[in-house]
Amino acid sequence: MTLAMTRAILAALAALLLPAAALAQEPCPPFEVVGSGPDLVLVPGLGSSPETWDLVKASLAKDYRLHLVHVAGFAGRPANGDPATLLERTEAEIIRHLDCRKVKSAAYAGHSMGGFLGLMLAADHPDRISRVVVVDSLPFFPLIYSPAATPALAAPQAEAMRAQIMAQDDAGFAASQRGGVRSLVQSPAWQEKVAGWTILSDRASFAAAIHALMTTDLRPRLGGVKAPVRVIAAANAFAPRARIEPLYTAAYAGLPDMKLTVIDDSYHFIMFDQPEAFEKALREALKD
Repeated sequence: MTLAMTRAILAALAALLLPAAALAQEPCPPFEVVGSGPDLVLVPGLGSSPETWDLVKASLAKDYRLHLVHVAGFAGRPANGDPATLLERTEAEIIRHLDCRKVKSAAYAGHSMGGFLGLMLAADHPDRISRVVVVDSLPFFPLIYSPAATPALAAPQAEAMRAQIMAQDDAGFAASQRGGVRSLVQSPAWQEKVAGWTILSDRASFAAAIHALMTTDLRPRLGGVKAPVRVIAAANAFAPRARIEPLYTAAYAGLPDMKLTVIDDSYHFIMFDQPEAFEKALREALKD
């Protein structure tokens, strides 16, 4: 074999090995890990910060090792990759974080979009997710508007919402978020905090996530979720228990192992509106 041929073979081998080497050197995701005990992944919702869990963080850290996910593109963390694949990329990043931390299996709790992601993870990686707690989220978001909703029917509205968000200037987007958050959390102080997270988010990532949630129906996949799923839902004067209980029960009917807890006098951010009732429900959901 000539020297030139040897060099050519070595160069080809190096080119093949480079992707694997780059992957091995990729840093762990920038997720905070705190506490000790069984592993528990905590994921916030659409446009939200890991601070979503601040009122239960110190208490839970006494009994669990918490992995606080900060979704790329949300609440000040820079976007990473194609906005249209945000759900899939976040799912992959959570698995990569577990690998980096050498966690074979973990319990999972997610709020809103975070709860939706928990169902995805449990379906796609049944050996990695031991239990899912879904906080005020449905396996198909448009069901909140109509029990007859389908991805095809929801697609025009989803596209219109994405286009409207992207067309707003910064001041208009901030004003719309500060107005909309009044239906998500009761306290004015928390309203400002939650709106601030969204305003700091990457607009394209935020808009694309809404579109994905409006057009992705996980109900056909629920039968394949083997982990226990516990759902904590909010009820209030605008969405009373009499409507919420049958809505959630029907939406999650495909799950082999599901229990529903409804917390009254709460908007979407149950952890802020009813902190004591929320922590009690969350702890029970993680153990029963």
